[in-house]
Amino acid sequence: MKKRLLLLSLLAVMAIGAWAQRTVDVIDRGLVAVKVNGGVYCSWRILGEEYYDVTYNLYRDGVKVNDQPLSVSNYRDTGGSLTSKYTVTAVVRGVEQAKSKEVTPLVKPYLEIEMDHGTMTNTFVPNDATAADLDGDGEPELIIKFDNWNSGVGGKYTVVEAYKLNGKKLWWIDCGPNLGDFQNNEINIAAYDWDMDGKAECIFRAADGTVIHMADGTTQTIGDPSKNYRHEASGQWFVHEGAEFLLYMNGETGKPYQVMDYPLVRLEPGEGNLEQQWGDGYGHRSSKYFFGAPYFDGRKPSIFLARGIYTRHKMIAYDVDPATHKLSVRWRWNCNTGGPWFGQGYHNYCIGDVDWDGRDEIVFGGMTIDDNGRGLATTGLGHGDAMHLNDFDPYRHGQEFFACNENAPANNYCDATTRKILYRYAGGTDDGRCMMGNFTDLYPGAQGISARDGNLISSVTYSGIPGGTKSGIADNMRIYWDGDLCEETFNYANGKNTAGVIIKYGTGVIATLEGSMTNNDTKGTPCLQADIFGDWREEVVMRTADNKVRIYTTTTATQWRNYTLWHDHQYRNAVVWQMNGYNQPPHTSYFLGKLEGITVAPPALIMTGRTEVKNNGTIGSDANDKQIITCETNDMTVNVADGATPYIYIDNAPSWVQGTDVNGTSGKNPTIIYDYYTHTLTGGGFAGSMRLVKQGDGTLVLPNVVQKYTGNTDVWAGKLSFDGTMEGSRVWLNRHTTLISNGGVFKKSIQADYNATIIPGGEKNKGNITTDSLILNFGSQLRIDLFGADASADVVKANVLKIEKKNWENGPEYSTPVITFVANPKDGEDKLGDGMYLIGEIGAIDGSLENILVKGLTGQKGTLLYEDGKLYVEILNYKGGNVTWTGSTDGNWDVDKTQNFINTGTTESVVFVPGSEVTFDDNAVATSIKVVGNVAPASIIFNNEKKSLSISGDSIVGGADIQKNGSGVVSISNENRVGNTYVNGGRMTVTNFANEIGQEFGGLGSVKSAIYLDNGGILANTKTATSAQPIYVGRNGGTIQVASGSTLTLSTGVRASASGAQLTKSGTGTLSLGSNNTVGRLIISGGTVNASESGGTTQLPATVEFQNGTLSDPNGQSSYTTNRASFYIPEGKTGTFYADPRCNYTGSLTGSGTFKVYAAGIRNYFQGNWSEFEGTLEIGYSKRGSYDPDFTWDNTYGLPNAKLNVPTNITFNNNGRNVTLGSVMGGGTLAGSGTYTVGANNSDFVFGTNSTSPIKKMGEGIMRIMALGKISNTVTVSEGTLMFNETAATTLVHGAYATTVNGTGQIIGQGLLNSLALSGNAMLTPRSMYSETPGLIKTKALLNVNTGAKVNFLISATENSKLNPQILKMNGTVMVTFLDSYAPKAGDSFTLWTVIGTVSGTPTFDLPELPQGLKWDTSELMQQTGVLKIVEDLTGIDGIAADEEVSAEVYTLGGQKVGTVTTSMSAIQNAVKSLGAQKGTYIIKVRAKVASGTMKLVVE
Repeated sequence: MKKRLLLLSLLAVMAIGAWAQRTVDVIDRGLVAVKVNGGVYCSWRILGEEYYDVTYNLYRDGVKVNDQPLSVSNYRDTGGSLTSKYTVTAVVRGVEQAKSKEVTPLVKPYLEIEMDHGTMTNTFVPNDATAADLDGDGEPELIIKFDNWNSGVGGKYTVVEAYKLNGKKLWWIDCGPNLGDFQNNEINIAAYDWDMDGKAECIFRAADGTVIHMADGTTQTIGDPSKNYRHEASGQWFVHEGAEFLLYMNGETGKPYQVMDYPLVRLEPGEGNLEQQWGDGYGHRSSKYFFGAPYFDGRKPSIFLARGIYTRHKMIAYDVDPATHKLSVRWRWNCNTGGPWFGQGYHNYCIGDVDWDGRDEIVFGGMTIDDNGRGLATTGLGHGDAMHLNDFDPYRHGQEFFACNENAPANNYCDATTRKILYRYAGGTDDGRCMMGNFTDLYPGAQGISARDGNLISSVTYSGIPGGTKSGIADNMRIYWDGDLCEETFNYANGKNTAGVIIKYGTGVIATLEGSMTNNDTKGTPCLQADIFGDWREEVVMRTADNKVRIYTTTTATQWRNYTLWHDHQYRNAVVWQMNGYNQPPHTSYFLGKLEGITVAPPALIMTGRTEVKNNGTIGSDANDKQIITCETNDMTVNVADGATPYIYIDNAPSWVQGTDVNGTSGKNPTIIYDYYTHTLTGGGFAGSMRLVKQGDGTLVLPNVVQKYTGNTDVWAGKLSFDGTMEGSRVWLNRHTTLISNGGVFKKSIQADYNATIIPGGEKNKGNITTDSLILNFGSQLRIDLFGADASADVVKANVLKIEKKNWENGPEYSTPVITFVANPKDGEDKLGDGMYLIGEIGAIDGSLENILVKGLTGQKGTLLYEDGKLYVEILNYKGGNVTWTGSTDGNWDVDKTQNFINTGTTESVVFVPGSEVTFDDNAVATSIKVVGNVAPASIIFNNEKKSLSISGDSIVGGADIQKNGSGVVSISNENRVGNTYVNGGRMTVTNFANEIGQEFGGLGSVKSAIYLDNGGILANTKTATSAQPIYVGRNGGTIQVASGSTLTLSTGVRASASGAQLTKSGTGTLSLGSNNTVGRLIISGGTVNASESGGTTQLPATVEFQNGTLSDPNGQSSYTTNRASFYIPEGKTGTFYADPRCNYTGSLTGSGTFKVYAAGIRNYFQGNWSEFEGTLEIGYSKRGSYDPDFTWDNTYGLPNAKLNVPTNITFNNNGRNVTLGSVMGGGTLAGSGTYTVGANNSDFVFGTNSTSPIKKMGEGIMRIMALGKISNTVTVSEGTLMFNETAATTLVHGAYATTVNGTGQIIGQGLLNSLALSGNAMLTPRSMYSETPGLIKTKALLNVNTGAKVNFLISATENSKLNPQILKMNGTVMVTFLDSYAPKAGDSFTLWTVIGTVSGTPTFDLPELPQGLKWDTSELMQQTGVLKIVEDLTGIDGIAADEEVSAEVYTLGGQKVGTVTTSMSAIQNAVKSLGAQKGTYIIKVRAKVASGTMKLVVE
């Protein structure tokens, strides 16, 4: 009967995945012979349809060389030579089959193929390749892409050619100019037998000008050959224009069946440009193409296409009509919205049946798309470079996925169905390489490495392996090469373009592929890695220095048998997609390992050689000696004729696991639907030597009859239900399978492996099961119902019970068998009564009952007892009390054993029993408490004030709450199943927290166990951990303390349990916050806090206070975000902040400390009001993505009270806004078209910053320019003082830009300006910036002193201030200041300016008062050489007597001297006439002994 379960993907998978049967390639024996020392090494394929009893004979020159039939498929013939000819035959049930194709030995362990490029003379270098049987002869052909090292010469670019292994070229494709192949990622071809005619077809993305050269010599040109959109001349390889086409081609001839528009277009109708839709405008993200051949219905292959990485993804699936070769759309996927499904694509992808329902899924980087085209699950971790898919953990149902991450580094290991993360190393930068496989028998399961993670990761324990080393595992390609079941890795020998090597863990290089060269630069990949011929070990296709192709094969013998990897469904599809993007290695669908005892691969899921029986059909005598299969994805009923004797009966009763997300719209955890199907056999029993094979996660029900067949019954997957008698077949239960039997008798053995479950009687039904030997291997499960009404139980009857215990480290959860008791209490009761329950009648026990783990009992003690052939479980109910820990005996907290407690309030020593209320306080003698066996208290209270207590060992279970009071410390290092934790004081230190990435339980319970902090209570960690547990902070606050060198990641936000709650982050480690933080304030007193983002918003409390800590925003360069948090930096404190690319910062900044802000990428927009900040803002860069950072100030609030520090090589961009700064310092750059107003905080500062923007000086302080030429825009001084100093005045102070001084601004300095204008009350003082030493101001253009402005000239004993303008307009005030060293005297003159061009204006003067008898002479000032003089003052002329002799100098009003006369004062008129003076007015300078002066004289 079909059963349906609906689960959320965050829950553990409940049942076993299914299998389906596929139409696959019919390939030949693949015999290969290689000459080796001492003979010839031969190996050949075991085909997927050949069951385990098929053997083989090898013939040399027609003579059999093996004495006994061979069970393995390799043989070293010591009598062979290079002239020998070999064939091989299969022997099926004693009957020899037809001989294989004859081969002769290879001289060396490779097959070399000469390339045939016809008449083309370009240098074509073999690059990526794929393989498929194109012509149906049973031998794979190679399809190779060639780099053209003379691209464009002769009109040829990249070519793709199809070759037989003998070197014959079948057909080829000239890709043309419009198929770019940056880093060999964009041009791919896929080959598969989609029409199921025994010959593979090909699919190819073509463009205008692509030409197909078909096998018959004809050509077909695709699109418009005149178009050329190639941009490589500009260094841009991505072709992102022009038409694109999908070709579906005959693989043998190259002739297209279909030429159609490429269905996954760059831009959908109505969409804008590439930048808007993909996040780049040059085609990188949109030019990634992926092809595949998944079996979405479990029966026939579909064509799969995908496009895009980093941001959006598009996918389409086609079904092929075999008769017409027409394609019909099966489903589409197009995710172009943000969220956990957006941007999950990697540089390659995988196809695999991750949920074991027989239908393939698309494992597209961080997400899994189900067979129905719906999203199955996603991690939401974004883009990465490398990924691996396999049954890495054989003790967990389904496939696992291991990958390295770029967007959210560094790696993740997860369940591929649910995407539940099992292991994750977070932090660091792009983790570009990773690898996982079973590389050693030192540790159970597979081992993983990644570039940034120092651990050797266990696929089984989901953690780093203690003492494990990464050394010996290359992060390139995994491969089966030598003779054991472990994998090796492939890499280059000595960097890019060198020989390939095979590396063995613990050994090093075990093989060098001599003469080979790797591809793809530092990626160092082969052309192809695949099982092309020979046995199940893999071949490596490589290029040579002279551009031939070689297929390298192993010559190491192996004792292990396996069918060809070509017939493993996951591996075969990996050969299809391997060349896409960054080449990734193929993985099988199964796990093999000698240490684990998993040495046989599951039967191949193929239909070849098998006869299908449909629903309501009959298995009768016509099925005798055949392989019979029932495999419909439905409930089925099939009748069996009693005594039928098939060779093998295979049932694949499947499940169907169905994703529900539509185009990434459901969020991270969509519902997953699980359907399970039942196949029921009726009628009689099988007979003869038949073998029964059960596959698929559904149920096979056998009729309740006597089954007489003697072959094995192998339950590989799902459930087997049988209530009859199995006379001659032993039953083996593979991992994760179930046997249900009510009264069944199994006269041979029943063997159960890890997580295989035996259920006597069925669910909640009393029954029994009988067998000769019950073999319970480690981790197997026996489920027994106990019935309280009559103290009875299910009963297992066996002559022998064998119990296996594994004594290994780093193994799975269980190392022993498990008996799970299911309680069925008496009506009206909630527990079973005390008593002895008979659960088995056992003749003998091989092993110890102590090595069986008892589960399922709560608040009860269950003890297994074996007496007189009877196996009982004794049930004892506990009654708890109120006890206090003393540890007076030892430090063990156990159940009903050690008296380490007292009854609270007494001194009576007691043991602990489940259900007790437990208190720990300072009365503890033993402070290190070790939990021995699981303990289940009713409550736990820590009241320690002074003593530090620690809890370790096994688990506290039962869901009790923990309360931490007092100021002492409690440290918890074990994992516990507790309820909520309340930290009301002191410190609670925890090693592990519960999360959804591999840690189901931590020290404080599960993800549902909340942690409450109040009264300053501290929650601390001891090592890097992730917590998904809710954390609440009360009114009086709480602290999270993160240990040095560690990171504590919170998957959810910290919430306030009362208004006004504030969280303090202490410790030097890193706290990574989740989303929806509702505490009002975050105080960072040390270390780092990493913020997260959700819904386009940075998830921070409303206010963040920095007490010398660091805050780092998420690195979300592919998304646009807003951060609304306000920041506060107290006086004397420093805050450090790393911004998020493409983020708007709208919160305020206050305080007076130092705030260091680092832009991380593009579009860091600071839009909040930081105008009240009075401290220092220091900006910087910390590149966190692929784009260079920029710091963009996108507001007009400015920083009027702050000091801005712009260090060297940093740019502060005002984005066109006018920005006011208190002061500015540093050697960086102020940029943007807006004006910077500096000095607003009235402080003195040195301006050493570059500026491409206008600068305006405000405030009373002094702005000093120490380095010239750094400002390359206008400068305006409106308040305070601008000072600069360049004595030579040869270098422009701020370039060819105007300088303006207005308001009350002034300039003090010396140097060269382009132009200078003074107005208002402005003043210019040409002098040294460092002392009152007169200096020179020079301008290359106009110096304009307007009315009201002043130029202050300093005059010393030796020099005076000077101007040297191109043009001078002087309408302001000429001001003179005497320095102390100068004493004025008559005859002194001062050149105030030297003007190159014109001088104009009417100045006013502010000149110092001269001593008596001296006066200023400005008569020569308004000239090109402007001179100011000191002359004798003749102002006392009226005191000269009329007859007193005087000396008189005569001047015209224009200043021209007429002459000098000596005469008496009364005779001056006549004396002037005697000089020939004409009528007019003259200026007479008169000197006498008693006085001197100037007078006007009118000559009549």
